Parts: sequence; structure tokens; C-alpha cells
Amino acid sequence: MNPGISSLLGQTRELENNPLFQEVVQAGDGVFISDTLDDTRIQNSTALRDLVKKFGIRSWLMEPVWFQGRMLGMIELQYCRNQAHEWQTDELDLVKAIATSIGAALIQAEAYANLEDFNQQLEALDRTRSNLIAITGHELRTPLSTIQVCLESLATEPDMPLELRQVMLSTALSDSERMRKLIQDFLTLSNLESGRIEWHPETLTLQECVDLSISRIKARSSSENLPKVAIKISEKLPLVRADGDWLVEVLAKLLDNACKFTPPNGKITIKANSNGNKMVEVTVTDTGRGIEPNRLEIVFDRFYQEEGALRRTTGGTGLGLAICRQIIRSWGGEIWAESSGKDKGSKFHFTVPSIEGS
Repeated sequence: MNPGISSLLGQTRELENNPLFQEVVQAGDGVFISDTLDDTRIQNSTALRDLVKKFGIRSWLMEPVWFQGRMLGMIELQYCRNQAHEWQTDELDLVKAIATSIGAALIQAEAYANLEDFNQQLEALDRTRSNLIAITGHELRTPLSTIQVCLESLATEPDMPLELRQVMLSTALSDSERMRKLIQDFLTLSNLESGRIEWHPETLTLQECVDLSISRIKARSSSENLPKVAIKISEKLPLVRADGDWLVEVLAKLLDNACKFTPPNGKITIKANSNGNKMVEVTVTDTGRGIEPNRLEIVFDRFYQEEGALRRTTGGTGLGLAICRQIIRSWGGEIWAESSGKDKGSKFHFTVPSIEGS
């Protein structure tokens, strides 16, 4: 082909305002111009005249790249010598063949990229499945074994002292509650992710929700050695707009998480302020174990456990923060964590719409 002809593929954004490009899109076929100086389409368009003058285009060809009714790009040939170029049939056929080959190649490349994404999704799904098996196996086996031992002892030892009998019953009840919470977390996250939750937003005072969440934590805890909880919420804080039950659940899970990783002589602080973006920002700060900086994002992933599923010292499913993220995102809020590192405490922030922004 004449060396004065240059080839360009794509650049769709630059061509969108080109009348010739629009003609190709509408007609679904290529456009070729033997002499730009005599073509009425160019002479009647200031933009095209300027473009021809700028690049010295004497002959012009534009061929769309199609695949199964989808336009993928454009091949553009420009002849920039002084004399006009009469496009020959074999040249036009060759450009069409090249466009067809390029379309197939682009689709193959796209399919390969999609296949890589799909493989990554499968790998992530497999990791999730493995985590689910490991966690449920660990979390369910221990309480089930304890319950079985307690019930077998009660059934086979009728002369067991009343005090020991009471201990066995209390232990079995405690571990059955642990199993119930595990299953409930699985169901809750599944319903949140599938959109099966029915929300009931209402106007609330944040202080009331915080008080309810603290009461819930104290009722759930079998230990009296919980860290001290300080509440610092301004009386001038605007009302918030959210589903009250779920807002309390978020606060309770963040408090429960802080209590797990904060020693009894530590401290947990709940603060709230209007962040100026029609949202109230709530912060739960603790003086506990802290989080490594490279883990601040993944702590919200499903089944995440800082110590690993099978060697951790605290209970739980690793679903609490994932549940919080799903709830908060449902009302257009954000949640994030801050920490200076191990043994330097943690801060969990989340936002909830205020009445000022409704």
C-alpha cells in the first residue's frame, strides 16, 4: 500500500464530533473520499476543513470495526500527498478484511480478560468456601462437643450433685447460644447481600441508640470485667435518619468487637459529630490490640480473622464487621478503620444521614 497512507485504530472519543464518523455509525459502512478538496461534506464543514488543512489530508478512508452488531472502533486511512488517491476496489476489500480480523481479535482479547476476571472470582469464591468450612467447623465443633458432654453427663449420672448439675446446664445453654449467634450472623449477612432486608428508616437520637447498644452488650456478656465505656455526644448533635434496630446492631457489633480486643483495664470511647456533609460521623475508639496498617481494609471482609480461623483467642465468626459494612452502605454511609499498629488501639468510623441532610 502507498507509504503515504497512515493507519489509526480506535480514538473513538476524538472522532465522535467528526461528521464523517457520525455518517459511518449511522450507515454502518465505511466512507472513502478520493479528493478532500472536491468533497462537499468536507467543504460544508468548518471542522472537517480545519482538520484536512491541519494534517494535509488529500484522500481519506474510514472503515468501522464491527463484531456481531457491536461497533468496537474505527480504522482511519489518510493519504497526505499533494495528489489525490483513487481508492481501488482491492484496497477497500483489504481494509474491510483487516477490520473484520481486528474485530475478532479484539473480541478474543476481551473474552480472555473476562476469563481472567472470572477465574479470579472463582478463586475468591473458593477461598470464601474454604474459610466458611474452617470457621464453621471450628466454631460449631467446640460448642457441640461441650453440649454433648454436658448432656451425656446429666443423662448418665443421676446422682450428680445439684451444684455440678447447674454448672453443666449453664455451660450447655451458653454454648447453644454461641451456636445460635453464629448461625444468625450467617443468615443476616446472606439476607443483607441478597437485598432481602426490609428497611424501616425513622428519625432517631443517636444517644438513645448508643444507650441501647451498650445495654445489649452488657446483657450478652457473661463477664463483668468489660472495659470502661465513655460516651461523648454533643447535645446539639442533629437527629439521624436510619432504621433504628439496624443502627443499634451496628453500634453493638462495633462495641462487641472493641470489648473483645481491649483488656478490662482499657477504655472504649464513643464520639459523634456532624461532619458537614449532611451526615453524622460516629467513632468507636478503643485502647486495645490495634490493627496492622496493611489490614485496615480487609478487616471488613467476610470471615476475616486477625489471628486466623483456627488459632485465635477470641470468639466470633469474622462476620460482624462485614455485616456492619453492608448495613451502613445501605443508607449511603461509609465505614472505615484507623490504627497506628499493634497494641496501639483502634478507631472505627461510620457515617449515618442526619435530618439536616434529608
